[in-house]
Amino acid sequence: MLFERVSYLKGLAEGLEIEKNSKEGKLLKEIISVLEDIVYELDDIQENVDEIDEFVEALSDDVADIEETLEDYDDEFDSFECPDCGEEILIAEEEFDDNGCAEIVCPGCGNEFVVCDEDECDSCCGCGCDDDEDEDDDMEEIDEVESE
Repeated sequence: MLFERVSYLKGLAEGLEIEKNSKEGKLLKEIISVLEDIVYELDDIQENVDEIDEFVEALSDDVADIEETLEDYDDEFDSFECPDCGEEILIAEEEFDDNGCAEIVCPGCGNEFVVCDEDECDSCCGCGCDDDEDEDDDMEEIDEVESE
């Protein structure tokens, strides 16, 4: 659009039959030349912006794919902390037995211990998952007795 408008101005200037060697002719010719250069530069910039837009869109799609993969990955693992060294350990869901427990070895310190999915654990492993709930109930009873 800009290119057509500059071409129109160039045609108008030529139609005025201003002598090109006059001061006004030289000025008008130079102004039109600068306008043409600006239009070409703007066209190059627009092409670069279009390429960058395509690249950013492709990157955005790739990032969305990576986020989806990470969400799927995160859903497949449970995170536990080693009771000795505090290192975070990821346990795959298939590592848990039918009772919801898994025996693991900490890769950081070598400590062997049992972790349980508290939603599925039936305390057959001796982890004390049910004991924790009982302790909470006992603590509530103690709090009630102390407040009376």
